[in-house]
Amino acid sequence: MPRAVAGYRGSVAAKSIRIVACPPGEAPLSVRLAWVGLELPLAANRSTRRLVMTAGVVSAPRGFWQRIAHLFFGRYRVQAGYMVSARDAVGVLETRNPAAAAWLRAHCAHLFDGNRELLFPTASCQERS
Repeated sequence: MPRAVAGYRGSVAAKSIRIVACPPGEAPLSVRLAWVGLELPLAANRSTRRLVMTAGVVSAPRGFWQRIAHLFFGRYRVQAGYMVSARDAVGVLETRNPAAAAWLRAHCAHLFDGNRELLFPTASCQERS
């Protein structure tokens, strides 16, 4: 019988995560390093680690047909991590590093419609209660 993977189902829900290592991604290194040390709130429905399909913050598909094409051509990656509202995360980032937040707003405006989330990989995070 397969073992359950700890943290995916039935784990204690976290309320936030602390970024403890530079997350990978398409943003410049200075922007990614600005996340380290920040505590980000998790949405109530996203309070455990998840295994999700992801795309880069810059190269992410914008519309429905682009999402279908990304799926069809295998451009998504499957990653484990914690999902945070993009709008909330950049709001927290702006308190520490306004330049990094401004870069994200300028280059990734499609993420701030209130429905998008950023995934922070498990290796870069520490759960907080």
